[in-house]
Amino acid sequence: MRRLLGLLLFLALALAQGLGPYWQEVQAQGTVCSDGSPWRFYVSPGDPKKVLLDFQGGGACWDAQTCGPQSQTYRKRVDVQELLLAQGIYNRASIANPFFGWTHVFIPYCTGDLHVGRATVDYGGFKVHHQGARNALAALEYVFKNYPKAERVFVTGCSAGGYGAVFWADKVLAAYKNAQIAVCGDAALGVSTTDFAGSRVWNARLPELPGLGPNPSVEEIYRALARAYPGAAFAQYTTQLDGTQIYFYALMKKEVPPSEATAREWAVRAQTSLQSLAKEPNFTYYLAPGSQHCILPRPELYTLKVGEVSVLDWLRSLAEKGQAPRVGP
Repeated sequence: MRRLLGLLLFLALALAQGLGPYWQEVQAQGTVCSDGSPWRFYVSPGDPKKVLLDFQGGGACWDAQTCGPQSQTYRKRVDVQELLLAQGIYNRASIANPFFGWTHVFIPYCTGDLHVGRATVDYGGFKVHHQGARNALAALEYVFKNYPKAERVFVTGCSAGGYGAVFWADKVLAAYKNAQIAVCGDAALGVSTTDFAGSRVWNARLPELPGLGPNPSVEEIYRALARAYPGAAFAQYTTQLDGTQIYFYALMKKEVPPSEATAREWAVRAQTSLQSLAKEPNFTYYLAPGSQHCILPRPELYTLKVGEVSVLDWLRSLAEKGQAPRVGP
């Protein structure tokens, strides 16, 4: 209880003080959240030659049940809790942060469409603005214009943000042909059912890469990226039994709460996908024990270690060298 009260006090103080001095709000004309409220993004200035592109997570929705006004499966308005808590990669004052001194661009998520939607959908009595693609593109165009000489670019995101990172990686790679680029999804493996309708419902903007079909899996997108851009690095982080990823997989199967069988099924498919992608020389992964969801916004970023490799060193190696060892089975 004392810890909770302390956290609430910290949040109250942070809200009272705003996001300064680390974060600057950027308005983006023509952008919108799922409920019609305005969207914006945030920049923490640093070295203009080192740019961190960070897509926020926050669930997803794809039908009347998951997208309903009372649904808790997706974020409906801009919420900058990560910036206020200042943990993990958001601790801009810590020299231990792998991105200390970098320019950090935070791309909020409030459209329920993994940052790729291009549709406003009537679900029978209520509409949801799945306009994540418009929002993401506004932030990327700002970055391309204001940081044209970036030499290192790290594209990432937690959960739904991890999908945003891989879905928009082709655009970033095309814009920064001479930069050292790494793309790392955090807790975003893309294990889904064969009939998952999200991309179709959202009219999703998907990567433009050789060999990709009309409805590619996340694994197929990573593989196509790795082959199209052999000089870039691609990676994923996850825990072996990520509770949130398992929950959404079960939701696709219309099975809530998830059964043990579904959890095991997800775990097997997740590891199979990682090991298959690991055949690509420029793909790596960090598979941690447990069920925690995401590492980037958490204090565990500074303490987690599997075997001899800490996740902090693994992430720093990706950011600084464009390569890192494979950790886990």
